[in-house]
Amino acid sequence: MPIQHSPPARRTISQARTQAVLTPTPRDPLDGTTAVPQLRAQLYRGSREVGEEEEENSMEEEDSDGTEGAPAPVGVPKGTGGPTVVHSEPTLLAIMQQMTQNMANLQAASSSESSRPPAFKNPSMKAPECFDGSQPFKVRTFIQSFQLIFNNDPENFSQKRKKVLYDTSFLIGRAAKWIEPYLSNLTNQDPRYLLNSWTLFESQLFTLFGDPNEVIKAEEELDSLRMKESGHVSFYISDFRSLVSRIGGWGARALIHHFRKGLPSKILDQLASHPSGIGSLLDLMDITLELDTRYHGRKKKKNNYQEENPEASKSNSSSSSHVRCDYETDDNITINQQYY
Repeated sequence: MPIQHSPPARRTISQARTQAVLTPTPRDPLDGTTAVPQLRAQLYRGSREVGEEEEENSMEEEDSDGTEGAPAPVGVPKGTGGPTVVHSEPTLLAIMQQMTQNMANLQAASSSESSRPPAFKNPSMKAPECFDGSQPFKVRTFIQSFQLIFNNDPENFSQKRKKVLYDTSFLIGRAAKWIEPYLSNLTNQDPRYLLNSWTLFESQLFTLFGDPNEVIKAEEELDSLRMKESGHVSFYISDFRSLVSRIGGWGARALIHHFRKGLPSKILDQLASHPSGIGSLLDLMDITLELDTRYHGRKKKKNNYQEENPEASKSNSSSSSHVRCDYETDDNITINQQYY
């Protein structure tokens, strides 16, 4: 009895294509999108291999049944009345839709990254000038320049020791000789040590290299500070604040008194008729700034008018001189003396 060999397991074209679809779709390593041309080639090769395999199996069956030479239909399963039509279009359409969705997601992610504001960077500031200790009036400016840097970049200067060491790198001359012994003991971690306390370092710098009579001189300058009739309140306020910062300890009433005393009559006359009350030095400064701005604005308009209308300005000047003449004549002043 001849041994019957069981035919190998068959794969239909639809099964091969289904397996190709279920296989993870290769993606382009550059942009991450699906490689559609490679997928189509894979489907074509799978269909071709299955067709050749079914054709060989069909020929073997015909040899065993004695029906050699009769071609067997491809893709016609047993027990069916006709060929099975395999539709691959929906599968490819789904792949294309997935591809489009992936590209849209990538574009959305890229746009969100580009619309994100850049990280804030502290603006670079000008390095302070070196200090040699020979000019006492420069101590305050030297210290204030470092305070600006520390407040602009608090992350890098969060420790007091970093502030002091950075400041000492700008000391030269006599000031460098003063700090030199402290730099030889950098391992000292005592909080009361000069290099570990910015407050102590600042105080010692003022004591050794500052003006010992700074307060007295500032008080004298403040007492004699005066604003000119043709001057601007903004300049007067600037000088006033600079002197007050060196004094310290003065009350609000004393500061208001000295500020009023230095104002010209053109501002004092307007302050006398000002309806609003003055509660603080800041209020007084704001009011005087407003009055001074109006005064100079009005003066500028008058000057422009006189330049554009010189004849009218001459007639106004002549009429004003006659009025002044009549007034002066009442005081027994001769007419010949009114023109000068």
